[in-house]
Formats: sequence, C-alpha cells, structure tokens
Amino acid sequence: MSTAAVRSIIGVPRVSNEVVSRPRLTAALENDSPLTVIHGASGTGKTVAMAEWARTTTSSVIWVAVDADSATSSGLGRAVLRALARAGDGDSGDLSDAADRPWSTVAGFLRDRQEPVVIILDDAAVSNRESTFDVCRVVAEAPTARLIATTNRRSTFDSEGLDLVIDRTTVTADELLFDADEISRALGVDAATAEQVLAATGGFAAVIHAAAKRTGRGGTGPILEVAASALEDYLLSRVERSDADPANRTALSRLSITDAVDPDLARTLTGRNDVIDLLDDAEEFGFGQWSRSEPPVFTFTPVARLLLRRQLQRSHPQEVPGLTRAAVDGALRRSAPIEALRLAVEQDDLALASHIIMKGWNHLLENDGKALVGLLGRLPIARLKDQPLIAMILAICFNASKLRRIRGLQLMRVAISAANSRRKPPPAMERIFIWAAESAALRLIGMPERSGQVASRALALFQETDEAEWEAYAAEVPLLCTHLAISLYYSGQQEKAVEWLDYAASLAAVHEMRHAFHSIALLSGIHALNGDMPEARHYVELIRQSAWPQNQIDGYRGTFYRVAEALLALEEQDSERAREHIRVFGPHRATSEHWATMALAEAWVALHTQTPAAGLEQLESFRRLRGREASSAHARQTLSRPRALLQLAVGDTATAKNTVQQDARPDRFGTVLERARLALVEGRASDASRLLAQTRLEPETARERAEAAAVQAAALHRTAGAAAARRAAESLAVQAADRELSSPLALLPPEDFAFLRGVLAEEAPGRLPAAAVLPSTSDRPRLSARERVVLRELMTGASLRTIAADLNVSPNTLKTQVRSIYRKLDAANRAEAVEKAAAFDLLSEP
Repeated sequence: MSTAAVRSIIGVPRVSNEVVSRPRLTAALENDSPLTVIHGASGTGKTVAMAEWARTTTSSVIWVAVDADSATSSGLGRAVLRALARAGDGDSGDLSDAADRPWSTVAGFLRDRQEPVVIILDDAAVSNRESTFDVCRVVAEAPTARLIATTNRRSTFDSEGLDLVIDRTTVTADELLFDADEISRALGVDAATAEQVLAATGGFAAVIHAAAKRTGRGGTGPILEVAASALEDYLLSRVERSDADPANRTALSRLSITDAVDPDLARTLTGRNDVIDLLDDAEEFGFGQWSRSEPPVFTFTPVARLLLRRQLQRSHPQEVPGLTRAAVDGALRRSAPIEALRLAVEQDDLALASHIIMKGWNHLLENDGKALVGLLGRLPIARLKDQPLIAMILAICFNASKLRRIRGLQLMRVAISAANSRRKPPPAMERIFIWAAESAALRLIGMPERSGQVASRALALFQETDEAEWEAYAAEVPLLCTHLAISLYYSGQQEKAVEWLDYAASLAAVHEMRHAFHSIALLSGIHALNGDMPEARHYVELIRQSAWPQNQIDGYRGTFYRVAEALLALEEQDSERAREHIRVFGPHRATSEHWATMALAEAWVALHTQTPAAGLEQLESFRRLRGREASSAHARQTLSRPRALLQLAVGDTATAKNTVQQDARPDRFGTVLERARLALVEGRASDASRLLAQTRLEPETARERAEAAAVQAAALHRTAGAAAARRAAESLAVQAADRELSSPLALLPPEDFAFLRGVLAEEAPGRLPAAAVLPSTSDRPRLSARERVVLRELMTGASLRTIAADLNVSPNTLKTQVRSIYRKLDAANRAEAVEKAAAFDLLSEP
C-alpha cells in the first residue's frame, strides 16, 4: 500500500478560461469542516466553483461523479477506491481483493495518508442512505481527509442524523448565486447596471456565464436585454429537457399561479399525488428550490414562474381565477398573507385583497409594512374610496414614515369617512377593522377619551354582527378585540375593558391560541394594578405554564404581564424578583404606548424597596424621554399618585401636596385618598378621617379600598385610641386576606404601620411588609389649628398687641399661645420659630 507524497488532482473537470473567478466561493470551500455539502440546482455553478477551488487548494483532490452504478454503498466504495488508485493510493490488485469490502480498504488508505486529501462526490443526491453514512463514517475517522458533496435536491446528506456521524458545513443555493460585484466583473458593467442585472436574473450562474459569452462575442443590445434573453433561453431549454410529458409541464404551469407552494397546496392546484416528485425534478433543473422548513415550501425562481405563467395564460386561461383562489387559501393557511395579497393584486381583485387583509391583519402590519406599500401604494384615491380597508392599512404603513405621513393622514380620512358613511357604508367587519385602527391611532396621539368612544362603537357593531359574518376572520378577532379593549382601558372604562379582554382570551383559546397571549397579559397586569392579586396570579400562571415566544413575553405585548409579576413579587416581599421583571422595560421606554404603566410599575417597585429618590429620578427620566407626551393632562393625572407617594417617601410633603393639587383629578376617589394620607402625615388625623368619611366618591379598585381602610384605621388610632381603631384594622385584615394584598399597609408612617401590622399579624397571618415606606412624623411638631393661625400672623412682623387685636384675643392669651408655639418648635424667638416652621412645612398647613 503506497501513499502520495505530492498533491494529486484526479478526475476534476476542465473549466473554460472564460469562467469568472469567484474568490468568495473558493474561500468558502477551503474550510476545516470534515463534510461540506453544496446545495444548488443544475446551472447554479456548483461544478465550476469546485473545479476552480481544486486548482488552488494545496490538498489532493479525488473527484467522483456519482451515478446509478455508484449510488449504493458498495458501488460508491468501489468508485472511491478506483479514484484513489488512480491517484497513486492503490493498484488494480488491491481493487480485486477489496471488491466485497471497499470501505475497509478506503479507510486504510485514508488512515495511512499524511497529506490532506479531499474527496468530492459530484451529483451526490442519488446516493442512498447507507452509502451516505458509510462514506461519512470513513472520512470522519481519517485524520487528514475531507469530503465535499454536491446535491441538486434534498438528499440523505441533509439528514439530521448525519450530524451524529460527522461535522457538516453547508453552502446554500443562495450563496452560489452571483452577487453584484461578481456580475460587474463578469459582464464588464458598472455597479448600478450590475444591480439591475442581478434583479433581472437572480444571479443565476449559468445565465451570467451565458450573458458574458454573448457580450464577449460582440452581442448587440442593452446588457439587461442580453441577460434576460440568456435566462429565458436557459430556462426554456430546461423545460424541454425536464420531461417530455406535456401533463408535467401543464402541472408546473398550474403551480406557477403563486410564488411558493407547500405540498398540500401543490396537490390541490394540480390534483396529483406525485407532484412532490415533479417539484423535486423542477428543483434539479433550476426552476426553484425547496426550503428546509417543516413542512417544506417550494419557491419558484422569478423568471421560471414568469415563463410558466405565460404558458398557463396561453393554454388554460379559464383556470386562472380558481387557481388564484386556491393559492390564496393556501398562502393564508401557512400564514403568508402577503403572498396571498400579491396574488389578489395580480388579478386586480381589490375585494379579494380586502378579505385577505382582514384574514392577515396583524401579521401584515407586524411583518410586511414595506411590502404592503410596494403592492398597494400606487392605487389611486378614487379606487381606495371604494376599498376603505385598503386605504386604512396603507395609512397605518405611511404614518410610520415622516416623509409619507401627509399621505397617510389623507388615506386615513378616506377610510374613516367611508366607515362612517350612512349612504353606502362598507360591510360590518370592514367597518370594525377600520374603527379599530382609528381607535388605536387616537390613543397613540394622546386622545384616550375619543379613542374609547370609537372603540365602544366598534364593539357595539361587533355584538350586533352575526357570527357567520365574522367566522372567516375568527383568528384575527381576538387581537382586534384586545386592541379595542386597550382603548377602553386608557379611556377609563376599566370594567368594560376587562370584559372584552376575557372574551378575546376565550375566543383565541378556541380559534388561535397564540393570539391569546396579549389579552391574558393585559388581564394579569390590570388585575395586579387594581389589587386583585388572586386573579392576577391566575393569569400569570397561564403565561408561566405555556410555551409563549420570548419576544412576546419581553416585548410590547408582555408589558402588563411584567407589571403583574413585579407587583406579585412585592406582595411576596421579593424585591429582587420585582426589579428583574421591570428591567425588561428598558428597550421599550422610548417607543411603547404603555410607557406610563411602565413608569407606574417602576415607581411602585422603588417605593416598596425603600429607594424613593431613585424612583423619582426614573419618573423624571421618563418625562424627559417622552417630552410633550409626558406633559399631557392624561399623563400627569396617571402619574400623580405614584409621584406624590415618592415625594412623601423622601420627606417632601410640600411638593407632594402640590402634585396632588395640580395634577390629580378632583373627581376621583384616589385623589381624596391621597389628600387624607397627606393629612395623616402632617399630623391632622381628624382631617384625614373626615375626608374619607364624608366623600361621596367610591373606591374604584380593591387596592384603593385597602389603602383607604389603612389610612382610616391609622387616623382612628391617633384620634380615638386602639380600641376604636381595631374594628377598622380588622376590616383591613379581611380585605388583605381576600385580595392577598398587604402592600397598602406599608404606605403609612412608621408609628401607624407598627400598630396595624400587629393587628394584621393576628387576624391575617402571612407575608407582611417589614417596614413602612413613609418617614416618621413623631418628631414633627403638631400645632393646634389656633396655633397655626397665630404662627401665620407672626410671619407678618406685626407686634403682639396688633396681632391680639386682629385675632380678638387678650394680649395674655396671645402670649400663652406664642409660648406654646415656641416650646413645640424649640425656638427662642419669633425669627427662629418662623424658620423652624418653614423647615417642618407647617406654614402651608390650613
């Protein structure tokens, strides 16, 4: 047995000197991978690329063209052995001795070889499974050997099980295509022309080579025409060579009604069970290629589809409408609405296009905005007036671009006008989709009340619409209802929003479970914010126990889920887990419409983790980030409560009072609650109790009820003693146990917190906050109402005699009150008393 001492090149085909050099492919083949698989149809340049590489590599190259005789394991083993013998790695005697054990002999040759050797299996797709695995095992065990296999269709070289035998690198069909730089060198054209040729030909190697030869022979005509002509001639020759059976060509022409087909659609369009074999042959001849997805999808090359479509139009024009509708249904079934829409536009069927848009509304907006503009953007206004849904989805896409926003607003007005028309309104479902988009747009520009009105109108129409009318769009309805419910929520219609979110989640569970995530996430967060922790936990568990995509959990749709997780963690006294959940907000702070909810959750976590100063800075950073949006009345009202609480927590009572007075809505119970809390902090317990007892407003959430009970119990404890306060404290304990809500207890000064925590520990044992989040008021002077009046008079600088006359008291009585003020403030004189009163924020008290 001998070994080669010099590089050998055996069986490598000769390549014309006119072939364009492609260094990037040569570099891709010169790798360290034991197995390199090159995928590509006939004409994509596999053989040329390998031959060029073989001339430059320092390895010995053994080229084996696989055919029917060498498709079996023993046949391939003998073919490799013969090639090795021609390279000097054996002789004829060796072959006769190894006829029944070729792989053992090949393994011995390769194992003893010191120099690197590469075995090329050309047209390896015909190899059976046994031969593929045998050659890979032998090469994997040889220290200096590599294997390169070219395939023009799916084969056993794509088997996942092969990864257990040998490490594999793949050169895809797309990588074999000429890029613009290679086209520029091949045809001698500038970069712009090369890009045009690339668009016209797809960079198909055989076509670029043919075009290069035609231009090199002095061919006439523009280079684009030469390239297109070369591509058409090539594919026509392939059609003739692919199969003489006219029925096969007819089947291919029917399949060309669409860009891409999966096996089910291919059988539907042709009525043939053997259509997969036909498409395998089509892939081999360069008409398109199969994806590696499951199920696989066959995509035609653009020019191949064009040629086959011409044949379909010539031979079977009457079949086109039916084939189009079948192709539309197939594209929608595999969640490719943009392909379905392209088919409708090709047929100039805008009614069908509107149907497709409703079937794939969310997918189109989330994934295909640019493609939508390209397909529909040039339709005239006159036609869009009759298709308002198309106008609306275009308006949404145009509004995403500052340069096109004027056009977007024009189209939105067209759509809304049509939807609101009394003379000739669009069908009910189209109006609902249009109103849903209008509602979202109003919400995003800071008009929540009007957004809620439009959402209510859309949902009222949906309730009136017979199920048979919307059943075809049932997969989209859950997300439609979810977005309408968001508008209700931000317009203050919380109960109605929760009802529709429940409906959306239940409908999605029946029709399209993946669309349930958004509504479930919203439900979890809304319940948590309201203090209904058992309900929040229920929806959080639904998300935890299901395999939702991580990008949903961490993205826009997962915002309220993260809020729920953070608030649940706070109730469990797990501050680090709460922080982990709100950290996810980082990338979305500048873009999400839920920014105020994010800010609220961040403030709540900062408050309950004893970092109020950091919480205030986070709120301020949100204000700077969102600009005018954060200065709107709605935003200030939403964030007034967390801002005031944080200000109280840092001891800035005066600013907290200003926040409540200027930003909070006076017609909300929550505002009364914060005023009562402020009175408690300022030592005016009787005022706190009176505010809560006399208001006609009712708590809107369980959280507000629990916080009000805590403040009322604390006020009673101060004014009437522990016995009187205990009943209110027991009521709080019942609420805390039922709602699994103990955090309201922490929103008190420490002296009140200690009393109530003791009661709750007896009545509702469980996890309770360890400390109050508000500062102590025990060292803050407490002046009577009369003393506060005297203090303000002292600030005027008037004499005591004048003040006594103004207050209608005797000078002695006034002196007694002044001495009491000095004593409580630990002041030696009037100036010091005024200074200390200002420090304790007593001068602003009523």
